[in-house]
Formats: sequence, structure tokens, C-alpha cells
Amino acid sequence: MIFTLHDITERLKTEKHLQSSVVEKETLLKEIHHRVKNNLQTISSLLDLQAESITEPKSLEAFRSSQSRIRSMALIHERLYKSENLSEIKASEYIKNLVEYLEGTYHSPSGK
Repeated sequence: MIFTLHDITERLKTEKHLQSSVVEKETLLKEIHHRVKNNLQTISSLLDLQAESITEPKSLEAFRSSQSRIRSMALIHERLYKSENLSEIKASEYIKNLVEYLEGTYHSPSGK
């Protein structure tokens, strides 16, 4: 009889360390997502509050345009966060959501 023993203690320690590292990174990504989402919402809300006091149509249009840009960024951020791969998003879903948002923002009855 021949017996072979392999000490896998180091390998197990490394695997455990890698698993805890992945959990830590996932937690950090969730925290970053939460902060970015809150910051974008805060900016949009501040622009909305400021827009209430604007009477000049061109200035109001500029504020609304800025809000639309921020919402566009928020949609991309949301899609990235929900996607399986953080480096890709499904463009068709993003474009559909963006068009729905912009249509509602500009109150276009014809959808153009």
C-alpha cells in the first residue's frame, strides 16, 4: 500500500480569503450604488426646487434639460447595477426606459 498526503491548509486559507474578498467587494459596490443613486436624486430634486422659482422660459428649459441628463445618467447607472456584467448593459432596455422618461418629461402626445 502506498499513501500520499497533501497538505491543503494553505489552499483552504487562500480560498476562504478570496471568498471574503468577493463578499467585501460586493458590499462596497452596493454601498457605492446607493450613494450614487442618492446623489443623482438629490441633484435632480435641487434642480426641481430651483426651477419652481424661474419664470424665464429659456432658463426653465435649461434646468429641465439638466434634469433629463441627470435622469439619463441615473438610468444607465441603474441598468449597470442590475446587470450580471457591470461592464455591459442591454441597450434596448435602456433606450426604451429613457424614451418613456423623456416622453413623460416633455409631455409629447404624439410620442415624437
